[in-house]
Amino acid sequence: MVTEPLDRSVLSYMHHQLIILDEDIDAATAVKLMHDKKAETIIVKNKKDEYVGIITDSDILDKIVMKGEDSDQVFIKSIMSSPLITISARANVRQALELMRLNVIKRIPVTDNIHILGIVTQEGLAHVIRTSVLEKTFRPYRAVIREHYKPIWGNLGFILQFAGLLFIGPAILATSLGEMKSAIGMFLCITSMFVTGFVLNSYGEKTPMNLRQASVLMVSSFVLLSFFGSIPYMYVNPFYTDIDPFSLVVKSFFESASGFTTTGLSQLLHPEDLPKSFDFYRSFTQWIGGLSFIYLIMAFFYPERKLAHMKSMISGGGLKLKQLLLTITVIFTIYTVVLIILLYIFGYENAIYNLSLIFSAITGGGFVPTSTSLNLQDNMQMLILMTGMIISALPFAFHFAIFSKEMHTTKMRPEIYTYFAIIAVSIIVFYFLIASTDFSSKPMFAMFHVISASTNTGFQLVEMSVLSDQGKILLIIIMLIGGTAFSMAGGIKVGRILQMVQKITKKRFVADASTRSISGVSSRYNNHQDLNRHEPKSEKIKEEKTFREALLIIVLFIVVSFATAIVLWYVEQKGFLNSLFESVSALTTTGITTGITAPNMSNISQIFLIFNMIAGRFEIIAIIYFFLEISKRKH
Repeated sequence: MVTEPLDRSVLSYMHHQLIILDEDIDAATAVKLMHDKKAETIIVKNKKDEYVGIITDSDILDKIVMKGEDSDQVFIKSIMSSPLITISARANVRQALELMRLNVIKRIPVTDNIHILGIVTQEGLAHVIRTSVLEKTFRPYRAVIREHYKPIWGNLGFILQFAGLLFIGPAILATSLGEMKSAIGMFLCITSMFVTGFVLNSYGEKTPMNLRQASVLMVSSFVLLSFFGSIPYMYVNPFYTDIDPFSLVVKSFFESASGFTTTGLSQLLHPEDLPKSFDFYRSFTQWIGGLSFIYLIMAFFYPERKLAHMKSMISGGGLKLKQLLLTITVIFTIYTVVLIILLYIFGYENAIYNLSLIFSAITGGGFVPTSTSLNLQDNMQMLILMTGMIISALPFAFHFAIFSKEMHTTKMRPEIYTYFAIIAVSIIVFYFLIASTDFSSKPMFAMFHVISASTNTGFQLVEMSVLSDQGKILLIIIMLIGGTAFSMAGGIKVGRILQMVQKITKKRFVADASTRSISGVSSRYNNHQDLNRHEPKSEKIKEEKTFREALLIIVLFIVVSFATAIVLWYVEQKGFLNSLFESVSALTTTGITTGITAPNMSNISQIFLIFNMIAGRFEIIAIIYFFLEISKRKH
């Protein structure tokens, strides 16, 4: 197919704004006919029906108007340009322009040697060439957009629209409770998601994505969800009345991001002062973000193999997507209902508060409906919440295996046993570290906070600044380790620790597939068919790449934690260890605070913690993969 504009046929660019008149018609009549037909050119023919001349506006202006002639007395044959130069319909643009240049004319009729088919003008052809040059210049960019970004826009629009549907529930609850300010804020959020989703869908394409595109989609969707989720906060303004607009936006975005990433850090010291529906909305964002509902809907539109990259990023390792969907929608709903009923049985009768509290526990969120929700004296409440927290830190595949005969827990046992061993040892050590405090007589205090930190939930009974430095350091280490792989817990993950130990000691732990990558980034190495095809060399390469990936993640967690801590230390002036604690808490999506996260926290500190929360939600790996892929393309 010819794409060079000069080689295209003149038929592509001719127009039909012309009339054909006899040579004996007077100029006045000809001008009237031109006006009636909206023609730009007159082709003149003689009595033998031969085309003998051409008349344009300039001919009429120069030969009649400027000379003061009476147009009724002037025949068009006396003002026409003759002879008539025509071009064949088989000619191209290059030939037409050359003919115009040689004859010093600006338009040429196109003929099939019998009839006049149309006319091409110098101005029209020049415009086509300019447009073609611009198209040629921007064609590579349009191809890049079509190939790399349209799938992201299309899927992102779909996700936002589905998220908008999910938030209709809290909005209806607010309306039914008569809390109209909350309801309006939520409906504004829903409307914004729908409109943005519609716009993105109109420009994008809902097609399968590669790993890099999935990385961009996941990160950008969490940023946009956090932004739109901040609209109810901005509308309700639960902070203080004289807040400036920029601070309101930053604080609202901080609270929203903390919910969607299941971090649980909050500047709202007395959530009981909020409308009940708004309290529920905050916990609901944790439920949506923690269980990744918004991404699982895509399972209905793509085949399993097309969603491999995305599944690994939403903690779905080891499960087929339908199994993951079943685990999240059914099994975790069962857990939630059972734990809510247990709270009700043991005296907690406020259904909305119970739902909010269990949402936070079972998603590793950490938001509490009231500042007095947690009661250290109530052992049953503590046990119920600790059960929910531990559920959130165990692999999705483990939960599926409990309820299904299709899968066994054997391969997951080394990591789970190691995780529980870490918790047990940490409880004992932490108990002795708080021996000199007022809580030394309460073993439940040590147990609750260690489990809260290790599951990256973020429930806390006291401000962590009262702990000794040794106690803070222990909790920092526990938060960094985090829960098990492919769970809702954050942190480095116990699975990676086992990978490192296995590589260093050169010992293999049972048949637990622990050499397999536990990140979306390396899901290309998770294909067992490819692995078996190239054994044993492929196994070695895969182990080495997995080890390097685990090492990279550990280093990145430490570097980002210290970098953010330095900023907090300088800005907030609360001590470096407290700043490091807060930074790690945000990066591991835990939510335990030393008091830095407070209503008077600076906007700069909030922005850094927001970055930590979103980066930590994907173990920094999605963002890193994006830049690694760009670097690879450059080389």
